[in-house]
Amino acid sequence: MIFGEKIKIKFENIEDGTKLTIYNFPKSISVTALDFGKDLAKRTMEGYSPNPLEEIDIISGIENESTTGEDIIFLYKHGDAASSMILAGVLCKKLLSQAPKAIPLEIGGIYHGEKNEAYIRVAIQKMIITHDSLGSSLEINLPIDTNMNNFKSIFSNIAFSLIPETQAIQFGSGCSVTKKAHSNLTSMPKRVEISLAPNIETKIPALALVYDIIFESIAAFSLLNS
Repeated sequence: MIFGEKIKIKFENIEDGTKLTIYNFPKSISVTALDFGKDLAKRTMEGYSPNPLEEIDIISGIENESTTGEDIIFLYKHGDAASSMILAGVLCKKLLSQAPKAIPLEIGGIYHGEKNEAYIRVAIQKMIITHDSLGSSLEINLPIDTNMNNFKSIFSNIAFSLIPETQAIQFGSGCSVTKKAHSNLTSMPKRVEISLAPNIETKIPALALVYDIIFESIAAFSLLNS
């Protein structure tokens, strides 16, 4: 799978994981192992944690905690393309003046807010006990100057390609605009909302609580290419 033009990423399956190649990334951008580790560590929640055998080797493109301008190649052992997207996202966010932030919206139909924290915890514990999973949703707020037309196509292509549980993506005001006339529309909000089916393998109780960082990375890459 290949995505992007200004900055291009390519995912290839290898025997025990994924090979990620990033093309056209500028040189002299500071990046550390801690930068990657912080975002990768966000894929955890009650009842789920990443494969402890995961291992990331940098083959080229980063030396002495700085990009060299060469193609950046990662070998992500025991990792999939979706999680590899986080590595690209870490780098892309280094080039953005305002990085996108993904926030869970609903977990199993329960609004993800502080007052509902106990209800969500009970629902997740039930999923863990019964080896089941919940549908969920999340949103990402984007910079005010985002070119939404370009962003839509890039973001959607990657999201549907990497995350099979992606069911629907709404941009701006979403489907509510179908009830309005053009003369009644105010400026469209720069946001994206993603609806997710329950995890296919039922190993993650609620995808929005684990994959938010993956969608955040997709958004960062899409912003740079839009």
